[in-house]
Amino acid sequence: MTNLPKSSPEPPPYYPPSIAQQITDRFLSKTSFLQGELAKLSRALGYQVIVEADWQRLLDEYGEQNDPTIVGAAANILEAWSAELGLIVGRAEMDDWLTKLLTRVVEAGGKLRVMLDVWEDTQLGTSWSDERMGFFVHLPKHFLFVRRACKEGFYPLQAVFNKSLPLCSFPATEKEKEDSKPEPGKGAGTATELESGLKQLSVRDEKRKVIAANSKTTTTSSASSAQPKPSQFPTVASLPSLSEICSKPPYHITIQDNSNPIRYSSRKPGWIGIHGSHGSSLKLIDQYISKWIPDVVMESDENPPTIDGVVNGALSMLTVRKRVSGALVARGQSVTVPMVLAIVEGTLGYEVVWQGDGEYRLRRDAPFVYE
Repeated sequence: MTNLPKSSPEPPPYYPPSIAQQITDRFLSKTSFLQGELAKLSRALGYQVIVEADWQRLLDEYGEQNDPTIVGAAANILEAWSAELGLIVGRAEMDDWLTKLLTRVVEAGGKLRVMLDVWEDTQLGTSWSDERMGFFVHLPKHFLFVRRACKEGFYPLQAVFNKSLPLCSFPATEKEKEDSKPEPGKGAGTATELESGLKQLSVRDEKRKVIAANSKTTTTSSASSAQPKPSQFPTVASLPSLSEICSKPPYHITIQDNSNPIRYSSRKPGWIGIHGSHGSSLKLIDQYISKWIPDVVMESDENPPTIDGVVNGALSMLTVRKRVSGALVARGQSVTVPMVLAIVEGTLGYEVVWQGDGEYRLRRDAPFVYE
């Protein structure tokens, strides 16, 4: 009996010792922000998302870097990329693009590969590879441009992929090519069929001309009423006080979840920030939370320098933080962002118009009626 050699398992990925701990913390840990974004994207797509990187090549290309490190910069960029693809999943106008993408994910065994790569450009980019059956996320050749992109912040990073992701094209598969071929016996048709079709088009065109002539006046007036009317550009002198503007709709509220100290290092970690244009709305949130949740501290900016002192309670920002044994610390809190959203949406009638990266923007168009 012939003894066949046993197939050895694939060797584990190599992590250069100098950045191995960073890779563990930012890429591999289930509690990392990147893994959270990838998990959300996986749920949205219905398939697993896998990130691949040749860390030794990146280290050889860039050398040791700080502020940010190679791993930190790569994580920030991939977080923005994942968040943007997650937004594309919810856009109906991208359904054809998504169908082509998901077809290839299925062909790849139900896994979407995302591969870090270095290219010659000075800008970030992304592209689809049918050969590798996954997306490349391209980093600039020189780390100077990587650092510059990261310092601009999360939303500018996301905006890069907002432009480049929809431009990724998927070459037609063999099945798609077959489906696009006309069935035998169908196509241009005979000369008689063509002549008959042209006559039908001629009759249809005459009918359209008659209908258009009869409805010309109605259509013109309707179109003119639908167009926005021009208005005079205002001057500072012609505008009312800021208190009067903020007391009228539309009202805006922004809620920020500052619970991730890595993502929100410039903010107050563990706290919830609430900003708004309508002072009375924020005042109600302040009083309601203070009444029902005694173990939190509500910070408020009662008289911000840009807000008139009579603006509906003169309040433009709230910060929710938890009090523990008399000390203010950044840790789990009894007031959460979903609770604040429930108050703002359920009792004040605001609606979420945008959300992403732990931030929610809400708007109310109807005026309030005061007793």
